[in-house]
Amino acid sequence: MRLLILLYIIIGSTAVYAADVNEALVQDLKARRTRVMEETAGRSVVILFSGTPKNFSNDVDYPFRQENNLYYLTGINQTGITLVLIPDNTEQREILFLPARDPSKETWTGHMLSHEEAMSISGIQHIRGADSFEPFLEKALGGKTLESSEVSDSGDYQPLTVSAEGDSIDIWMLIGNKALQKRLFEKEHTFANSLTERFSDIRLNDVSPVLQDVRLVKSDYEVQQLQKAIDITCEAHRKVMKSVQAGGYEYQLDGLIHNTYRQYGAQWGFPSIVGSGPNATTLHYEENTRQMHDGELVLLDIGAEVGHYSADVTRTIPVNGFFSDEQRTIYDLVFRAQEAAMKLVRPGATIGEVHNKARDVIKAGLKELGLITDTTGNQYRMWFMHGTSHFIGLAVHDVGGRNTVFRPGMVLTVEPGIYVREEALDHLEDTPKNQQLKNDIREAFERYKNIGVRIEDDVLVTENGYELLSGSAPRNIDSLMSEMK
Repeated sequence: MRLLILLYIIIGSTAVYAADVNEALVQDLKARRTRVMEETAGRSVVILFSGTPKNFSNDVDYPFRQENNLYYLTGINQTGITLVLIPDNTEQREILFLPARDPSKETWTGHMLSHEEAMSISGIQHIRGADSFEPFLEKALGGKTLESSEVSDSGDYQPLTVSAEGDSIDIWMLIGNKALQKRLFEKEHTFANSLTERFSDIRLNDVSPVLQDVRLVKSDYEVQQLQKAIDITCEAHRKVMKSVQAGGYEYQLDGLIHNTYRQYGAQWGFPSIVGSGPNATTLHYEENTRQMHDGELVLLDIGAEVGHYSADVTRTIPVNGFFSDEQRTIYDLVFRAQEAAMKLVRPGATIGEVHNKARDVIKAGLKELGLITDTTGNQYRMWFMHGTSHFIGLAVHDVGGRNTVFRPGMVLTVEPGIYVREEALDHLEDTPKNQQLKNDIREAFERYKNIGVRIEDDVLVTENGYELLSGSAPRNIDSLMSEMK
């Protein structure tokens, strides 16, 4: 596998994987749908809608990206599709509703999938036109007898017919209970409300927890996709290390990164963060317009996306190829925190435990440097204000949380950082305690001011610990400086 990934990087071609990946993906998709149906079995229907194209300006849309959960179950990146799963059906347990091809639209926006193509990509055998979705609902949820032309097994829909005559039918949809989820799934909420008005004997269920649990552990195919995305991202980091120089602009590095992605058939999983000098202390800096100067660091938080799977790798490098004493000191502390935290990645651990380890190392280091006076409280959050890890996958911040227990096959980041922002002390509440704190740390603050360092790597949880997936991008100071020569 490592050899295949290396070949992918060298020749930049997906042809190497064509035969294996397509079959592996189809088998994965079938297994994923089966797992979801096992979790939602009973007199139930699972309904997932396509994402909606987002407009950029007038008649120009952003590039379409399928809703992650629907893509996870179908592998289809086309708008207008709807997936229906009926776990207790005898034959048609999986139905995909697909928009009819329209030559006039295809002239403007490109090829639309035929039923045969959708079947080949997804492995779903029952494909219907999108315009038949509403009639299907009326018959399936209304307890009416379906025409023989619509289903070859006359008993196929018996579970729904029986339930329509008595017990409720469970409808599983992406609903969510958080404000952000409700905004993301506004279409689903509107549709769910209409269902309850049209059909009295249905019970709505949120399928989000089911899909989140299924998506947590990555299959071999998913790990391969992530590894490709990570390898391309690391290649972009190495190219930046070879080309960065004083007088250049952040956007030039941004362009080099994006060009590397496209060279290998990838795209970005999120807008690149290229923050030089004081911009390195802004966590989600994305303007990428500043000129870089001699003696500064530049922080690069970047991630290529391959097949919807996104990498997330950060390196912080000196613009002139050499670390000052102060930069080296901060970098070394962040590196030690990352190494200590990474060693805790193993089955049974959690992101919370990984974070706490990185935090403790950074706390002790900050006190030693004079940037805080107390390791028992939250003073450290002036300089390290974010979590150490998140899961990656179909989303760069994928499903799973701080207390999710690690299992083999999960993939996450480990990314401690220190950011000595120039205005940080100015924003402290004006209290005698804070005045004393500012006086005590002022000398150290002036020494390390405007230094921002983050080191982020992607790791796979294995049976016995972890595997570093992003090690091809130099991490420690010696390897960084060697790469930049």
